[in-house]
Amino acid sequence: MTQRRYAPLYVTFGLSLLTILALFTLNGRFFPNLDLMTAVWVYIALDVALVATLIWGLFSKEKTVRVFSLVGNLGLIVPLSIWIFLLLLANGISEA
Repeated sequence: MTQRRYAPLYVTFGLSLLTILALFTLNGRFFPNLDLMTAVWVYIALDVALVATLIWGLFSKEKTVRVFSLVGNLGLIVPLSIWIFLLLLANGISEA
């Protein structure tokens, strides 16, 4: 029973690790022939998963889960969305 109450926090923690891993590995050093839009789509998928986890955590009955879910997810969503915007801007500049 306690596992299900804190499930949004566990998923948020897992997504934060996955996001950090993606930020450090989706570059030209690890994948030399990586297209920029492929990286953007991976980041968009992570961003959508973080938004879904945020909504899931906000509907929890536990107040601590709601607070930590809000802080943790927004702390990841905002910088990741800025990074996606900058990558899309770089893609638009490079294709012009």
